[in-house]
Amino acid sequence: MTGNPLSGHTNHNMTLSGTAQPVDGLADGDHITSPTLTNLLEGVHGNGIILEEDTAKAAGTRLQPENLPGICERTGNNTFTVAGGNVILDGLVYTFAGGFGSSSTLTITQASTEGSNTPLSSGQEALITVYATAEQSLNHVKMEMGTAVTTGTNVYPTTPHAFLNNPSSTDNYQSVVLCVLRVVHSGSGGDLNVNIAEINDKRVFVRPTPIYFTPVVDGAVGATDAVDSHTDLDAFHTGGAGGNLTTTRLGCMWLGKGGQIGSTTAGDNTKDVLYYSATHAARFTRSVFDRVLTSTASSIDLTSTDANVLVLNPTGGNFTITTNGPFPAGYIIEIKNTHGSNTGTFALTNSTTSAIGDTADADGGYGRFVCTVSDATNPTFVRLQ
Repeated sequence: MTGNPLSGHTNHNMTLSGTAQPVDGLADGDHITSPTLTNLLEGVHGNGIILEEDTAKAAGTRLQPENLPGICERTGNNTFTVAGGNVILDGLVYTFAGGFGSSSTLTITQASTEGSNTPLSSGQEALITVYATAEQSLNHVKMEMGTAVTTGTNVYPTTPHAFLNNPSSTDNYQSVVLCVLRVVHSGSGGDLNVNIAEINDKRVFVRPTPIYFTPVVDGAVGATDAVDSHTDLDAFHTGGAGGNLTTTRLGCMWLGKGGQIGSTTAGDNTKDVLYYSATHAARFTRSVFDRVLTSTASSIDLTSTDANVLVLNPTGGNFTITTNGPFPAGYIIEIKNTHGSNTGTFALTNSTTSAIGDTADADGGYGRFVCTVSDATNPTFVRLQ
């Protein structure tokens, strides 16, 4: 059936290959079981099946819920297949049911099924939850059976839920439900006497890419003021509502606007710049990509948020380049002096410098420096070239 990949879950929009078909849905009048709600929470937490078809426009199955990873289909009274794929659980990726393009066949038996494990008697039915887990020995797919009930009007079997606390024998306690099976009694359904009557899709998909960034500015939509440091970001709200990123162990990335130091010209001033903030010796913020400035000034003091590629023409005399505040180890600063006679220095530390010549000198007026020791106020740079 063609439709939204989630419509197998939300609107039982599937025709499965076996005799068991979906019944549960989220439309008015549909029956709903708890994994629909618990899977929503898992999805918000970042757990779910990675749907490669989401980002493959020409994939022939991307709008066919019954042909996407994680689908379960009946093959016998107590057997069914699970289409393989990749699932995120607690931040890690696990390949389940053989991976994309493969499948696994599961047999409902007392040995393979968690939970009740009591064979059905004539006239009884039960629900079995099938879920993705971190447990490798079972191809990352497990089952739990709920308590059976005698079939009757307004009588519903309970959905098993012990897996919500601990779904596997590993130390990863998170899971994603693939489907809920409704099973009824059958004398030829293995040692649990089951016959799969319904397969109700409960999959939740996550889409890691593309990632969209909206510009962080203090002004209105379309403003170009630079929120280009962790302190600026913490001060985004005022009146006692400032943030605490600076004092946490968290890393952070955002799209802001470029700023420029006085007496310099930055090519990306008021343009989009991707910033990253983290902690080495101290909290720092830097641009993800190189930033370039040009200047005729004789003195420039750099922070880690500023341009790191300097093209200089110091018309007023010799120049000095210093650093201010924390820099992360690995931070590279490149300086090109285009003046024919004026030279300059770059501060390797607060007390040592490296000379940069003019265009006629041996270094051609070029120096490339890397921060080797991060420090809150006195980082150490080494000249590479």
